[in-house]
Amino acid sequence: MGFALSVFAQFFKLGLQPNVITFTTLINGFVLHNQVPEAARIFTKMLEAGHCKPNVFTFSTLIKGFCNMGNNSAAIQLLGKMEERGCEPNIVSYSTIIDSLCKDTLIDEALTLFSEMISRGIAPNVVTYTSLIQGVCNIGQWKQATRLLNEMVSKAIFPDVVTFSVLVDTLCKEGMVVEAKTVVDMMIQRHIEPDTVTYNSLMDGYCLRGEMYEARQVFDLMVSKGSMVNVQSCNILINGYCKQKKIDEANKSFKEMHRLELVPNTVTYTTLIDGLCKAGRIQAAEELFSEMQSCGQLPNVQTYAVMLDGLCNNQQLSTALELLRELEARKLELSIVIYNIIIEGLCKAGEVQSAKDLFCGLSSKGLQPDVRTYTIMIQGLCHHGLIIEAEKLLREMGGKGCSPDGCTYNTIIRGFINNKETSRATRLVQEMLERGFSADASTMELIVDLLSKDAVDPGLLALLKDSA
Repeated sequence: MGFALSVFAQFFKLGLQPNVITFTTLINGFVLHNQVPEAARIFTKMLEAGHCKPNVFTFSTLIKGFCNMGNNSAAIQLLGKMEERGCEPNIVSYSTIIDSLCKDTLIDEALTLFSEMISRGIAPNVVTYTSLIQGVCNIGQWKQATRLLNEMVSKAIFPDVVTFSVLVDTLCKEGMVVEAKTVVDMMIQRHIEPDTVTYNSLMDGYCLRGEMYEARQVFDLMVSKGSMVNVQSCNILINGYCKQKKIDEANKSFKEMHRLELVPNTVTYTTLIDGLCKAGRIQAAEELFSEMQSCGQLPNVQTYAVMLDGLCNNQQLSTALELLRELEARKLELSIVIYNIIIEGLCKAGEVQSAKDLFCGLSSKGLQPDVRTYTIMIQGLCHHGLIIEAEKLLREMGGKGCSPDGCTYNTIIRGFINNKETSRATRLVQEMLERGFSADASTMELIVDLLSKDAVDPGLLALLKDSA
């Protein structure tokens, strides 16, 4: 872009006048490099020059830039300025904003703009309809999606592979895999070849339902079609196997990537490490964690969180603390999630004082405890009979700008009941209900047990049932 601006400056030195193509090309360059403020500056310069009016391509390019940076209001304002400047918007101008609004789930605004476009005699195309269908599907408006699909077909605008893929993905996320498979069959009947995105969505749908045989069939079909399988396809399959605790199958799919000439990425390694940890195969997880780094794939915060959680849950607390110290020494920007895992690990291992020390030192690390941190700490204190400290921590939360949630209340109530502090537990139950939270199944079970021993007011149980 620096060289482009230098050439642009030469125009004036040579006495040449840049035309609309010159300005639009330069604006497009800045948009492509995510330098939208610079693109807007060139656009303003163009208007100030006066001799060169922006055309529909110039406006649409800058509209795209604003949409890319999530500034829908600026894009809509620019659309309004087009007419003021005697420039008629086209399908691209409208479709770009409609797509951006849909991605931000601003469906009503998108549909209003869609109606405005039609009233101006601008016919929507497959891109416009696909954006709207994606938008309404994302918020679960199935009837609206069906209406739009029927409307586009009635206007002889036939869905393409992108439109169908949107439907397949949404159906799968809703657990409607049979319907998604019907859509894929319909595509093939219409001679629209499903692509990698379509098949990945279908495979993910089967994985979400735990139907790994069907997921594997989709994967094998993609392999048989040649060059359709990508790293994401493998990640979906590996994740599915891990969720079903089929770690050997996940490992087999991981090793298969080499044969398919695919390089595992951070997500691949993190998914498999998580699966190994949850299966109690902590040594294999540690080996894979080392292999990942030796292969040049850098662990991200999620990878470290998975590894730390696995170490803590598999009685490898000292190794977890070692890894944490290593991360801190490397000056990595660690999130509160990482410290929540370690604090919970310390509490479960009976190291409550160490957990308290780490909790109290969070502010010195530039971190603020979240509701999960407080709940973990309260649970740890209650488990070790430190109920006064637990309640003190509960009262402290509000002052720290972190209000307790239903999980926090249920945790401390169970802690009080288990420590035979029935009257305090009853008081906290009433406070929880007043705040709009309800008792979960575990808390309710303890209260019913107390009722059978005449240790709690029967009216309280009725109140709990009403709130539920």
